[in-house]
Amino acid sequence: MKTYECRRFLSTACAFLAMASWADAGQSCEQFAALESYTSAEIAPRGATCGTFLSQSAKTGVSCYWAFPYRDGSAERMADSLWALLQNCRPGTQLAPDWPVNHPDSFQLREWSAEGAIYRVSLKDKAGQQRTLVFLAFEKS
Repeated sequence: MKTYECRRFLSTACAFLAMASWADAGQSCEQFAALESYTSAEIAPRGATCGTFLSQSAKTGVSCYWAFPYRDGSAERMADSLWALLQNCRPGTQLAPDWPVNHPDSFQLREWSAEGAIYRVSLKDKAGQQRTLVFLAFEKS
């Protein structure tokens, strides 16, 4: 029982730290500049864990995430904030909504096309891991 409470405490503490670092420096376009230059500078947006991937069009992309306790409202607020900020920082157009997935965990994806790139903001509940993840991804189109 104590192990579970300790994990829960650590998970909550990590979420607060992620949200605090986001609130502190996330309300500027610098978050997107860091994302876009991650492949060359390896500087992640504040509080994020990032990695690169190879897209279907064989271009290198970047995906970053922030972890929160499972279904924490802060995660949804952060995803919404990222989405609104993205639209202000990178003028472009929203892509068609993603198809629903048949999966027990929830998943929400929004895509934005701007300046020859595709940006994705997603919110993923991971019941098995008891956490919710907010993703911000970027790839040249």
